[in-house]
Amino acid sequence: MEKLAKNTIWNSAGVLTYFACQWLITVVVVRLSADYTNAGYLALAMGVTNLFHTIAAYNIRAFQVSDISGEYNDSVYVATRVLTCVISILLCAAFVLFANLSLTQQLIIMIYMIFRANDAFIDVFHGIDQKNWKMDYIGISFIARGVLMLLSFMLLLWIFDLLVAVVGMTTSAVLIGVLYDIPRAKKLTSFTTYAGKQIISLLKRCFPLMLVILISMAVLAYSKYSVERVYGAEALGIYASVTTPALIIQVATATLLAPVGSLLAGSLKEGDKTKFVKILIIFSYIIAGVTALFVVLSYFFGARVLSLLYGASILPNVRLLHGAGIGAGLTAFMLLMNWVFTATRDIKGLFFGNLIGLVTCIATADVLLLRYGVEGANHVMIVSMGAAALCVLGRLYWFMRNETGVFVKQEV
Repeated sequence: MEKLAKNTIWNSAGVLTYFACQWLITVVVVRLSADYTNAGYLALAMGVTNLFHTIAAYNIRAFQVSDISGEYNDSVYVATRVLTCVISILLCAAFVLFANLSLTQQLIIMIYMIFRANDAFIDVFHGIDQKNWKMDYIGISFIARGVLMLLSFMLLLWIFDLLVAVVGMTTSAVLIGVLYDIPRAKKLTSFTTYAGKQIISLLKRCFPLMLVILISMAVLAYSKYSVERVYGAEALGIYASVTTPALIIQVATATLLAPVGSLLAGSLKEGDKTKFVKILIIFSYIIAGVTALFVVLSYFFGARVLSLLYGASILPNVRLLHGAGIGAGLTAFMLLMNWVFTATRDIKGLFFGNLIGLVTCIATADVLLLRYGVEGANHVMIVSMGAAALCVLGRLYWFMRNETGVFVKQEV
């Protein structure tokens, strides 16, 4: 228990610091620029690279941490991540080349893509740290990268321009990976030879996991796109501004869920179904608690916080924050299911559950938006993620009753 607490605290401190620094960068770019052009360029780079970062990460981390039998060695995971990072950068370059963008926009997007690919590359070494219960390494890495990238971005934007600032933050992040993360991971494992067919095998195994993340992103993207399509860009701007604080739920639960992969894998290795279910229930209660706390606080303090951030003009739309909190909580629960289904290797069940969520989103978006206005976007998220959650829970119940071999104790 002491080891679990230490790992959770370090990881939580690191992730929260890192995301706080990333958010502060979006504030700094406005404060240190003459107009909103730089903020627009940075937002474009962040939006474009989200998709390609998903390809770079390939959702391998969950599979890696739950690989209790050593099906693939650490060298295979690292080599595979190098390949997916390179592919993601090349795909981003192809998109930028054919998009109608200025040279400055193209360069900013590509440098920012290298920054995101570096995040994905370091993540595979964090998987090694997590499997060895050395998540203090992960926390320190996140803190160092977050602080250094924020400081370098601020200084270089103040002295030079946005392009140089993005280059500086990328360079600082890469240096942390080279000088800290890789040497620490090398102390925990020995990298050996591997065959190319092992990389191909791992890519095939994790491809559905990558699609799951893409589908989850598509639900959020389509609900927001539908707001713009039905009510216009200004309505989308209001909705996005009001609901952004709800991301706190996903960030907070993501940090608390970090050890869950190792815990679930351990219960499977021991053949302990009771422990597996107990872990699932405990973390489900944590997500429900964080979500409920956010919704309650948003009712009492939402108006005050939003008015401080955006001014009094935002107050008529405060109600959007409450529904967004519930939608974010359901999204966090689906992240927990990602760990659970990956641990049991029931990738098919996870994929179809998320696919049902996407189909529900597309089918209900226009109906709910026209009936409930912009607030209908929250209803779309709740209905879509709720449908996905019910499907995966039903599948998990069936799986645990019928696939008893998963919970047979493994000999070491």
